Amino acid sequence: MTTPRLLEFYEKELRFIREMGVEFSKRYPKIAAGLDLGSAECADPYVERLIESFAFLTARIQLKMDAEYPR
Repeated sequence: MTTPRLLEFYEKELRFIREMGVEFSKRYPKIAAGLDLGSAECADPYVERLIESFAFLTARIQLKMDAEYPR
């Protein structure tokens, strides 16, 4: 089910998660320091895969919702 639209949604979700991580780190620097948020990618490869996996799953949900409820 890998389609160009899925890739588009994946990249959008991943960008959103990273942007929110940066925003969170600015708002709550003490907490973010422990979570290693604030940079483009996480230094921990396992956490990075977790973030990418979450972006992939939410992208699939967005793709299905978009197919069922077109704008």
